[in-house]
Amino acid sequence: MKVAYVGRHNLLPAQVQALKELELEIVKQIENLPDQLNTLLNELVQQGIEAIVTIALPPHLLASLSNKFKVYILEMKSATVSSIDEAEKWVAENPAARTYLPGRPGEPVRVLEFQAINEVKVIVQSKRVWPK
Repeated sequence: MKVAYVGRHNLLPAQVQALKELELEIVKQIENLPDQLNTLLNELVQQGIEAIVTIALPPHLLASLSNKFKVYILEMKSATVSSIDEAEKWVAENPAARTYLPGRPGEPVRVLEFQAINEVKVIVQSKRVWPK
């Protein structure tokens, strides 16, 4: 199945392998969703894209994507460590499935481990409460 990957980061080897096992082929990467989202979604449909793969998006964007495509989320387990050295040591134990995101100076380092791929369907129900 042809899919578009919505994300800025390179996929981990374990994520690539999992997508391959599910027969999901990334044929396009979208780093940032544009303001004219519906135009992009229609273009993707015309290009034969059948699904979207992503790590995290706000619910309203997931709902928009869910209206036209199957949506797959790369589930990541997140924790923090106190230093880049500690993060690099942790990643080295399983580099195919682990990565880290350094924070600002003095902040903890976020470590992430790929866990699974989940197919999601997001529906947002909205009711205006203000102004009445």
